[in-house]
Amino acid sequence: MAKSKIIKELANKEISIEVGLNRLLIIASDIDNKELIQWAKNELNGYQDEEKVPNYRNAGLGQIIYSGINGRLKVKNQPLPYNSIDKELIEQLGKSKFPEDIATIEQFATEDNRNTGKDLTFLAGNVYKNTSIQCLSIYMNYSKEVFIGILSSIRTKLIELFIALDKEFGNLDDLDIDVNEKDLKKLNKKIDVIIFQDNSIQIGDNNKLKDNLFNK
Repeated sequence: MAKSKIIKELANKEISIEVGLNRLLIIASDIDNKELIQWAKNELNGYQDEEKVPNYRNAGLGQIIYSGINGRLKVKNQPLPYNSIDKELIEQLGKSKFPEDIATIEQFATEDNRNTGKDLTFLAGNVYKNTSIQCLSIYMNYSKEVFIGILSSIRTKLIELFIALDKEFGNLDDLDIDVNEKDLKKLNKKIDVIIFQDNSIQIGDNNKLKDNLFNK
């Protein structure tokens, strides 16, 4: 049975994911797991390398809206069908990810009226080619449920990580663990599986994610 209070706090959403990540960062330093340290830092501060944004931060396709001229009508913030854009571009848009820091993702998940999304105005020429609509702005909006899903994935990973650490070291609440005579190689391998189990990043093989044109 789990002994560490932080596991229950995360499971019951009594503490923020940001707090959990900060606690994990301290423990990760003690066990000298560089991948875990970097993962925690990326989640806390945002991903600077867009090619390494994990798949669980995938945003998928949101609602596309545009402002511009459609025939003789001047329109503002109207829906734009996906088939207004080339299929291969829509497929890449569906792979879009959010690299922002965890505090921003939490904010996106709680603010109902926030205009959260990606600027696609650079696709105006493609839309005009397919529809003759002259777009002055194009935007893809995402509902807060997208960000709630991202947070759920991160929270689950945190809980799994703390459970694995709790089983190895016992109570983690004082953030002071004894690594003497512990099989850290085996533990770190288990931790790496938890973090990267979506296969979006492969440890040590210098792989890069493809189709990251829209991960902005």
